[in-house]
Amino acid sequence: MERVAASRAFSETTSVALVGLLLVGCVAPTSGNASPTGSAAGPTVTSSPGVAALTSPPISPLPLLDPPSLTLLLPDEFAPNGSYVSPDGRFVAARARDWSRVVLFRITVPSPRASLAQIAPVAEVRGFADEVSWLEDSSAVLVGTDLDPTHGIQNHDPSGDGRRVAMLNTDGRVVVAPEKARDVLYHRANASPDGRWVWVAERCCAQQVLMLSREGTEIRTVVPPAPAGVSVGFVGWDRDGLLLYSEMGGGGSALVAVELDGTERYRISEPSSFGAAGWGVLASAPDRSWQLLELGGGMGSSFRARRLLIGHDLRSVPPQLDAASHGPFAFGDEIVYADETGTLRAYQPATGRVRGLPLRLDLSLGPASIGISDGFFPWMELTRGYVADKALVIFDLATIAKQ
Repeated sequence: MERVAASRAFSETTSVALVGLLLVGCVAPTSGNASPTGSAAGPTVTSSPGVAALTSPPISPLPLLDPPSLTLLLPDEFAPNGSYVSPDGRFVAARARDWSRVVLFRITVPSPRASLAQIAPVAEVRGFADEVSWLEDSSAVLVGTDLDPTHGIQNHDPSGDGRRVAMLNTDGRVVVAPEKARDVLYHRANASPDGRWVWVAERCCAQQVLMLSREGTEIRTVVPPAPAGVSVGFVGWDRDGLLLYSEMGGGGSALVAVELDGTERYRISEPSSFGAAGWGVLASAPDRSWQLLELGGGMGSSFRARRLLIGHDLRSVPPQLDAASHGPFAFGDEIVYADETGTLRAYQPATGRVRGLPLRLDLSLGPASIGISDGFFPWMELTRGYVADKALVIFDLATIAKQ
């Protein structure tokens, strides 16, 4: 039920939400100790309701891994499927089951390590809250809320006229942004590389680009409202810290890079055969030396193509990566995706090398999604979700593959 701008829905990855869903226990425990694939996939840990179910990967071949033993129990008032752990794993923004408030908890790990993490409240905001978005540096979480403590999911104002963005800082400070900042839309806040500005929206699909200062007190209009027949939307940031936005109109589209005062620095037109396509960032190198873009359009994103943005150039990617339905996601300087057989492959944009990883999804079980988020490797099958420690699952396998 999260509200996401329709023109950029194709660029929203599932992996961000999965960590919130899986780490704090939204996934129902699996029955018994059998691997969903029917193969011996190592030990399984199941949990009581409200506790994360951590299961060894249902994929083959697998090293013998001990699944993570640390679980987190939220108070029963809160909805695990609407709660999101910070990128550094030290906080969780927990949304009430009736969506009437969000509480920021600090996660503490007892020493010596116990099986259950402890949480302590840090800050909260009351009122119908349907958006939760963490800053990438884990210093604050942004909440889209109407600030009315009497409102929940049953009696909120659907017009959104009273919506505001509240910034809950991990030091306990709560700042309510100016009235023009109403939506945060994604579960990552898309902060500028210098951390000084955060992308927000006045409305879900408003045709302009707004920035909220990190302090939460200033709104800056970087791209003004688009004229009739033209649509604009935030895309991301380039390696030099310029803001990237999409501009569609007249049967075509372009990726435009601007300073935060709106000064245009360059623009990249889409390939002529694409028509008016939307733009989104799927994966980026840590230093943004390359970014994997997806261009798409049509009903249900019926058209989709992937290109690498390197400098000011759009470059093609291997056909299997372009067509991959599972992934892709960034892992260091590589892009990882699953091919049509379910085998994971890693593509290195700098060299063009493609290598196989000894990790395979069982695609016979139905739709699957994979990704890396908040230090964990989550994947989902049709009816089950799983999470494993990224360092154990991916790094060790990547090391093996290089040998």
